[in-house]
Amino acid sequence: MFIYITYDKDGFITAYQNTEADGFTKVFILDSWITQFSQHSDKFRYDTDKNVVLNPGNLPDISLDELNTKYSSVLETSQQAVQSATDLAQQQTVSATSINQLQTGINQLQKSVTELALSQSAKGTK
Repeated sequence: MFIYITYDKDGFITAYQNTEADGFTKVFILDSWITQFSQHSDKFRYDTDKNVVLNPGNLPDISLDELNTKYSSVLETSQQAVQSATDLAQQQTVSATSINQLQTGINQLQKSVTELALSQSAKGTK
C-alpha cells in the first residue's frame, strides 16, 4: 500500500496520509505492517538512502484496544481489592470495639467478684 509521509532529521515518521501533498514523500508500506504502523507510526523510520520505510521490529504484539481492555480489567481488580481492604479494616475496627467492651465487662465482673468475696470474708470474721 502506498502512503505519503513526512519525517524528521533522524528519519522517524512524523506524519502520514493517504493523499499526495507538498512536503510528503510517497512510500510503500507492507500490508502486514498496516496495523502496527497506524498505532506506532512514530516508531517507524524512513531510510533516505534506500528510500524505504523501516519497521523497528520490536513493537508490542498487543493492539491498543486489547491494552485498554487489560488496563480496565486491572483497574477493576484493583478497585475491588481496595474495597475488600476497606471492608476488612472496618470489620477489624468493629471487632476491636467489641473486644474492648468485653474486656471492660470482664474487669467489672472481676471487681464485683472481688467485692463480693471481700464482703463474704468480712461477714465470716465477725
